Amino acid sequence: MNAPDEKWFRERLTRFLQIRHPPKQWKVRFIERRSDLAHKCYHRNLADGNSESQAFRTADKVLFQGLLFSKFDTVSLILATDFPTIPENQRQEVALKLVHICAPIFQTYKLGDDFTERPEFRRLKEELRIGIRNWIDENGVPGYRSPVREERRPVSYSKQPKYRKRKRHRHRHK
Repeated sequence: MNAPDEKWFRERLTRFLQIRHPPKQWKVRFIERRSDLAHKCYHRNLADGNSESQAFRTADKVLFQGLLFSKFDTVSLILATDFPTIPENQRQEVALKLVHICAPIFQTYKLGDDFTERPEFRRLKEELRIGIRNWIDENGVPGYRSPVREERRPVSYSKQPKYRKRKRHRHRHK
C-alpha cells in the first residue's frame, strides 16, 4: 500500500463519524485537525523506525481518540434488538432523537473510549432500554406498535368509507 496522505485519514474519519457519530460528520475543522494530526503521527512513527503497522496503530489512536464509545451507536443497537419492527430506514432518525432524550441517563456515567469494557456499560444499557421503552410507549414511533399505547389499527382500503362523487355544477354566465 502506498503511504496514506492526509485525505485518506480525513475520508476514513468522516466515514467512521457517519456511522458512529452522525452529528459530528459535519464538523469540518475537527475532521481536518484530527486527520492532519494522524497523518503527521503516522509519518513521525515511520521516521522513528517503527513498522508500518505500528505507525497505523499509533495514527489510529490519534484519529479516533475520544470517539470509540458512541451514544448514537449504543441507542441504535438497542433499537435494533429491542424494537426490530421500527423500519431500518427510520432507525437513524429515531436514534438521533433518543440520544438527546436520553442525555440525562448518559450524564450519570463517565463515558470514554474504554467504557464498553467496564461493568457500568451493562447498567447503562439497561437504564437506556427502560428509558427508551418508556419514551416510545408514551410518544410512539412510526412503524412500532406499543403494547401500552392505545392505537387504532389502520383501516384496510376495502373497509374505508365510500364517498359519493360530487356533482359538478355548471355555472351559467349571464
